[in-house]
Amino acid sequence: MSNGLQQRIIGALVLGALGLIVLPIVFDFADPLKIDRQSRLPAAPEIQPIDVARAESPEGDVTLGAIDSLFNVAESKPSVDVSEGFYGLNANDLPRAWVLQAGSFEAQEKAQGLMQRLRENGFKAFVKTAVIESTTFYRVYVGPKADKRRAIAEKAEIDSNFATDAIVLQYVP
Repeated sequence: MSNGLQQRIIGALVLGALGLIVLPIVFDFADPLKIDRQSRLPAAPEIQPIDVARAESPEGDVTLGAIDSLFNVAESKPSVDVSEGFYGLNANDLPRAWVLQAGSFEAQEKAQGLMQRLRENGFKAFVKTAVIESTTFYRVYVGPKADKRRAIAEKAEIDSNFATDAIVLQYVP
């Protein structure tokens, strides 16, 4: 066979192979999706209407003397001391939040270590720096919490687990 004929045969085979690869991509030979148009739901049951009697309002004046004496709403006091500020807005009309100061250290390594231990136990802890009389302190905080009661409950858990005496403070970003 001559060299030209070999090249033509190889070229034809390459074009045929490319055609076998490209044609299925260009033309979709699959059947279109068949949609089942028959419902398999059972028929709706017949529901009988039910007559519901309306409540009758009592006639005349009804006095609640016994109930009023038990629950004197006019003289009752709120169960939670609102002045303590569990919820609400601060002076800047921002939502009030609470944090726990779990520790204050002069060494940054100690603060980072406590923060890591708190995080390992599932608490959201962070460290802030404070400069007092030219000394830098690293304070470890947990929170913030929107509810002061949750912060107090978390304080007891942190105090017992980490041998600290945490302080509940209002969060100032």
